[in-house]
Amino acid sequence: MEQVYCVKLKKFNLGIFMKFRLKHIPNILSAVRIMLVPVFIYLFFAYYESRIYVPLCVFLLAGITDVLDGYLARRNDWITNLGKLLDPLADKLMQCSVLVCFAAKKAALQWLACMFIAKELFMICGALIVLKKIKVTVKSHWYGKLTTAAFYLIAVLAFLLDIDEKTAIALFIPVLAFELFCMVMYIFDTLRINAEKKKEKSE
Repeated sequence: MEQVYCVKLKKFNLGIFMKFRLKHIPNILSAVRIMLVPVFIYLFFAYYESRIYVPLCVFLLAGITDVLDGYLARRNDWITNLGKLLDPLADKLMQCSVLVCFAAKKAALQWLACMFIAKELFMICGALIVLKKIKVTVKSHWYGKLTTAAFYLIAVLAFLLDIDEKTAIALFIPVLAFELFCMVMYIFDTLRINAEKKKEKSE
């Protein structure tokens, strides 16, 4: 009887352990995406003139991990506060890297890259302050995902078509506008959550 109990206990503990490990797969994928950033930057400058498809493949791999970690987290309810921070951080690091790399080759994009980076720094600092003050991370919405998808699409076009500076600006400006719209919406979300928490405390 004791042996049967021990076997069941071991299976139970193993199940909990495996579930705990699987829960962190989305976070691991986000961490991999962050590690791909310096790889992309190196390959971009090493192969921009000859084999641009090499950094493009790394960029697309990052996009695949983004889709995969989001799908796994939602499907299996593996959403964690760490993941809510890591996932957008990985996205923004890759996006900023792409813009900075293109800006290094196309000078007219430099102001756009600076605005994008400033906006992302503001969002990151804001997210950390919100997490510290009200212990909440604002979840991403459909418009954020749509903006990320649009960025990837335009970046892929920039890679494949070797577009000129004016065309690059015309393509990336709408993405920046969407990014600013998302920032405003996330600010409203944060204010709403903060108001709800204050209301709960007062009741």
